[in-house]
Amino acid sequence: MLRVLVGAVLPTMLLAAPPPINKLALFPDKSAWCEAKNITQIVGHSGCEAKSIQNRACLGQCFSYSVPNTFPQSTESLVHCDSCMPAQSMWEIVTLECPGHEEVPRVDKLVEKIVQCSCQACGKEPSHEGLSVYMQGEDGPGGGQTPEPEDPPGVPHTEEEGAED
Repeated sequence: MLRVLVGAVLPTMLLAAPPPINKLALFPDKSAWCEAKNITQIVGHSGCEAKSIQNRACLGQCFSYSVPNTFPQSTESLVHCDSCMPAQSMWEIVTLECPGHEEVPRVDKLVEKIVQCSCQACGKEPSHEGLSVYMQGEDGPGGGQTPEPEDPPGVPHTEEEGAED
């Protein structure tokens, strides 16, 4: 039983990213920082009118270092890398109007809206777990049209005949 537990848990512990570093002994007066800064993002698509939306971008200075190795290697490699990236985000559908395109009058784009940023391990894949998809139209939360499952965001869609805006 113990062998099975160690065999299952140990690889996970070894592959887990180390926690972010906030201070370095060589530079005790410097601290890592990472924040979400407000931006205006232009969302566009070929043949459609672009829209400006308010969003955030991650900006900061996180620590990374690499200590020279020895051979044969006496300890593990001393390499560390953190990057300022989204820690929390949500998704919003932005609908773009495409005038002059009767067969595709609108295109939906799925846009990541950044809520919070932090220093995290470089190479870490963005986590999509727990992210909520917000269907926000011009009328506020839930006011926009929700695409059908066969009409995913980012794909042109057409209005059904007789549908009114």
